[in-house]
Amino acid sequence: MGVNRQGLVNDKPTNLTVANITSRSAEISWLDPENHGRYGLSRFKIELKKYFVIRSFFTQKVNKYKIDKLTPHTTYEISVAAGNYRGYSEGTITTFLTSEEAPSGPPLDIKTTSRSTSLSLIWDPPQETKQNGVIISYTACVSHSENGPCFQKFVTSEREWLVGNLNASTKYYVRVLASTKVGHGQYSTSKGYFTNGRAVEKPIAATLSTLTFSLENPSTKFLYFYVVALKLKDDKEPASSDSYENNELVTYAEAKHSTDPKPYIAAVVTSSGVDGNMFILGDGSNTNDTTSRKRGSTTSDYFNGPLEPGTGYRIFQRIVINEKGDYYSTDWSPASKTSEYPGKYLRRIIYDV
Repeated sequence: MGVNRQGLVNDKPTNLTVANITSRSAEISWLDPENHGRYGLSRFKIELKKYFVIRSFFTQKVNKYKIDKLTPHTTYEISVAAGNYRGYSEGTITTFLTSEEAPSGPPLDIKTTSRSTSLSLIWDPPQETKQNGVIISYTACVSHSENGPCFQKFVTSEREWLVGNLNASTKYYVRVLASTKVGHGQYSTSKGYFTNGRAVEKPIAATLSTLTFSLENPSTKFLYFYVVALKLKDDKEPASSDSYENNELVTYAEAKHSTDPKPYIAAVVTSSGVDGNMFILGDGSNTNDTTSRKRGSTTSDYFNGPLEPGTGYRIFQRIVINEKGDYYSTDWSPASKTSEYPGKYLRRIIYDV
């Protein structure tokens, strides 16, 4: 149908223009073809193409048409063909870009890593079909309650923010919105995050197989806490303590037989079982966790197994504060080594001489 079969159908329309473009609509107009063909001009066919999807419209010899239900900030191809009962001409084609709108959806997948005085936030853009334009900035808000006023607010073109000057072991609420040049969208659902507790200090004593720490007393009421230990390898800095989900914390046996260092639960301490704050990592004791239904089982036994001589370790505490399983962690303690065998020092002295 695209060829003027020896004058049977019309030539192409001319002067196709697009006007009054908004984010959701546009008006098109055109002029009749100079040659109407042997059978005259009776109608026009309009085709609107977005990516590979085509919408078709037909008019009875009217030289303008308003198209609605468009998508903001989207390039469309428009084609208008002249026709009669023998068929249609080739289409006259042009393209246009709809205007932007404010985003109709919030940023997605907000994540955080914690320190005792800061929260590091990252997030993804709104769903692509809800961006409605070019995202030029994000506004991040931190409050003390789920929908409370922002006591810190930050506008950035990046998808990250380091929130500083916070209190340790404290729950803060974060929400983020996105903006185009036209306006801002809606905030994401407010999510609560804890800052870490302050790190345990270096051990006050070390033997070949133990390290004695003075634990941090939780500043709030709690149900229990885990003492989590990690054998260090190649002086690599471990991931943030709060980045480990509970189901990623293994047992002493699992950590010992793993080729890569894994954080293991050395002990669980209930609020009623706190007796001072001294803890000997590696003393060979067992503790039973009757509250481990939060970890997906009924009970769990944790073995505080002996440490390896001359080896570096770090610990952190994970404090579970209520029956819902809300928790926060302390920062990792500084790297600390167990004692080495005396013979190792002798060998070093002989080697140095």
